[in-house]
Amino acid sequence: METTFVLKKEELTLEFLENLKKMFSNSRRLQISVSSTEDFDLYKKETKEEYFARLETAIKDTNKITFTEEEFNSVVKENL
Repeated sequence: METTFVLKKEELTLEFLENLKKMFSNSRRLQISVSSTEDFDLYKKETKEEYFARLETAIKDTNKITFTEEEFNSVVKENL
């Protein structure tokens, strides 16, 4: 099982950790990664037009990578 939590540092409490342990009670080991993030105003109110404009900008800013199924399988095999 894999999940991502985005929370404020004040929300990182012992209760949160205890609940995390319960969620993964069947796991013998856990891998936890922590990184600092900015909210980039994603929680501000925006109009429908502003939302779609932001999405359009994100799409344009994304580098598109294409590969064949064989190329993908080759990379997977090399990294296993």
